[in-house]
Amino acid sequence: PNLHIGHAVGLRKLRTLANWGHEIVLIVGDWTTQIGDPTDKDETRPTMSHEQVLKNAETYVKQFHMVVPKEGSRIVFQSEWFGKFGLKDVIDLAGRFTAQQMLQREEFRKRMEKKTPIPIKDLLYPLLQAYDSVAIEADVEMGGTDQLFNILAGRELQSQLGQPPQQVFTVPLLEGLDGEKMSKSKPKTGIWLTDQPNEIYGKVMSIDDALMPHYFEWATDLPWDEVKQINAAIANGEIAKKAAKEKLAWQITSELHSPAKAAIAAAAFTRQFSEGQLPEDIEEVTLEADGAKEIGIVELLMKGLKKSRSESRRLVEQGGVSVDGSKTNESSKFPTSGTYIVKYGKRSYAKFTWR
Repeated sequence: PNLHIGHAVGLRKLRTLANWGHEIVLIVGDWTTQIGDPTDKDETRPTMSHEQVLKNAETYVKQFHMVVPKEGSRIVFQSEWFGKFGLKDVIDLAGRFTAQQMLQREEFRKRMEKKTPIPIKDLLYPLLQAYDSVAIEADVEMGGTDQLFNILAGRELQSQLGQPPQQVFTVPLLEGLDGEKMSKSKPKTGIWLTDQPNEIYGKVMSIDDALMPHYFEWATDLPWDEVKQINAAIANGEIAKKAAKEKLAWQITSELHSPAKAAIAAAAFTRQFSEGQLPEDIEEVTLEADGAKEIGIVELLMKGLKKSRSESRRLVEQGGVSVDGSKTNESSKFPTSGTYIVKYGKRSYAKFTWR
């Protein structure tokens, strides 16, 4: 599991708060994650083992600190308070909210309309997240706009228990490569904090032009006045969309890696897509013929790229595979000898050599 640049929108705000002297508390949901957050889901999520939650947490914490400094921040686990919870505590917490309040959530309304079951555990999730705010006595809670219901529940619970209600700070959700909400459940459409510079640059260059203003505003650390000037120039046609997107791709790559690596990624992108040259770091694969004289394109992708049959077939059906510059279809066959270049997807290449 990885964090994407949509997560980084809120993380950069936390970094600013840390720089202003606030203590940043990252709560590892080792209890609520086992339930599964129903946010933005019209069906229940499968439960997750505690061991898997802790394993995922190691990855998230490491990537969290790629943006938010360790100094001035601390990591806590929900088990520090929920580990002491008994049945009486759960009943008391549940008694502070009504079923009507929970069912106001859009996700639950969708399930009711579809007559999809709503397990009681899903109704408990907002209550448990709300109690997190009480447990750490939060002053401010940060989250995406899709978390507003849960964050407001925390604010209300604090008031009921005599704590000053936390301030609510939400940030918009960032779109992925498909134009929809960037999500961990759609890894191929995300721009991940762990992506290499060339990959980040190429992905940003592939977003829809209409998303550029939103990305300039929320996916970069550019000063607000500069963002307004750039977005106005895009709207007025004073800057070419290609040039604007190149600036955006460089900026995001630079912030996640470095200006030098962003420049290298930009040059590599130009060579590959503007000048038609192959990338320098092309994957090389050696294949065994095993007595066959030719192989179908689907089987070739399965053998050389270790992809499943369904994924290989889908790539071919979508017109996303070419061999030595020629498009392929499901009936395409190739000799099991010599060397050829296979392009799959928008930016991926492999050099196949038979022996």
